[in-house]
Amino acid sequence: MDKIKIVYVDDKLDTNISRYIAREYKFEGIEKIYEEISFNNENGYDSLISNEIIKEANIILIDSKLFENDTVSSGKFSGEEFKMILKKIFPFIEVIVITQNELEEEYGTISKFKGVTYNSPKEYYENNLKRVLDDAVKNVKIYRNIANKLKSNEGIDKVLTEKIINSLEGSSKYDELTTSDIDNIIAAFKEIERDINEK
Repeated sequence: MDKIKIVYVDDKLDTNISRYIAREYKFEGIEKIYEEISFNNENGYDSLISNEIIKEANIILIDSKLFENDTVSSGKFSGEEFKMILKKIFPFIEVIVITQNELEEEYGTISKFKGVTYNSPKEYYENNLKRVLDDAVKNVKIYRNIANKLKSNEGIDKVLTEKIINSLEGSSKYDELTTSDIDNIIAAFKEIERDINEK
């Protein structure tokens, strides 16, 4: 069964969102792994980017006002802007921005439950958040299917394929290595191996 890791990031974690994703949200054929990050406003956005939980996520829900607090050390910007930063660094992670303010559909945000039109948070999120989460899960599955096809395609650079697969799996350890870097490392290892065998 495919595993999908969903991470919710907020400076004040909303228990209604946490409960819905952790207990209620389901997608057929998917094993859901759910984690939360309570963001400390004194930390900059780079503390999130370097966080292993973020790197390993498939889907991230982030509060739109997370970096707009006066105590944020790295300047003010919105969750929508942070989404763009995350997508640049981790292109295969799906990012959903949630807001307690008025819904800004042109920015692709989802409103938090306010109890105006729906009887319960579960009903609200089932009618509004589930569709967005489902789309994100489908996109992750599409990325994985394409990555599996890439593995068997002899015409594509294997290092590039490995970088894509590592990125999908939350590992960026080879992102800075070029093909020639890896060729040089292999050549060096072969030389060391030859020296050892000659002794």
